[in-house]
Amino acid sequence: MDVQPVVVGIDGSSTSRDALIWAVHEARLRGAPLHVIHACPHPAYDPVFAGGFCLPPIALEEETDVALDCAGDLVRETAPEVPVETWACKGPAASVLLDQAQDGAGLVVVGSRGLGASGALFLGSVSTRVAARSTVPVVVVPPGTEHSTAGPVVVGVDGTPHSTAAVRAGAREAVLRGVPLELVSAYLVPADLLVSPLAPPVDLRPAYVERAERVVGEAARTARAVGPHLEVRTHVVEGVPTDAIAQVAGSTASLVVLGSRGHGRVLGPVLGSVSQSVLHRATGAVMVVHAQD
Repeated sequence: MDVQPVVVGIDGSSTSRDALIWAVHEARLRGAPLHVIHACPHPAYDPVFAGGFCLPPIALEEETDVALDCAGDLVRETAPEVPVETWACKGPAASVLLDQAQDGAGLVVVGSRGLGASGALFLGSVSTRVAARSTVPVVVVPPGTEHSTAGPVVVGVDGTPHSTAAVRAGAREAVLRGVPLELVSAYLVPADLLVSPLAPPVDLRPAYVERAERVVGEAARTARAVGPHLEVRTHVVEGVPTDAIAQVAGSTASLVVLGSRGHGRVLGPVLGSVSQSVLHRATGAVMVVHAQD
């Protein structure tokens, strides 16, 4: 059975270089080929001036060829045993990578920001769109992230179908890396229920704790079904999910895994608020998984 390739998008930015290096190590870990993709947008055109402004196609092709040649050299220097193919594909970067995801990729890797990003506080539009719409797991790699198989895999759980898919994916990643799986269930007692003068003097916290424990317990059973010998650790943390996941992951997690959406009312091909928040704040690699995975 052929191993599905790891696909990584590059654009010449330092962030995409970090994503490429991460993807090389991940492909080697999986024993998978690596496909390096450079999207070639349509030539820039400005209709304000008569005749417009159009970047010469030859210049764009030369820039793409240089980027792909450099990427191929970097892959062969880093892990010569990893089979690599470099492709230039016409179209917007997100659309190109989503097409690759549908065309048999096992994993898509993107940098958290590319050449079009405006600063460290903003997640790139390409990584956001790909993570939200991909049919396969997507790993978003922040700047400076090094590939690691030393730390645990951390999964945020909330009992939704997307969370269950994330647990299964996280368990597979932990087995592959030979590391423990950390499952995090967060709860937060609404402030208005605690201070409202109309509410009866009842401690509501135990009910929220019980639900969080039930959710993480079910997640642990799902994980052990994937890896019977996998070391699974559970955490019930009071607070917002983003903070709880960051607290458990710390600086040692080799990977954080999230479902694309949780209990919110978000519908359609967009990320949930927790996934977006974790991706914006992440200092390490984050995998986003959809329920169909």
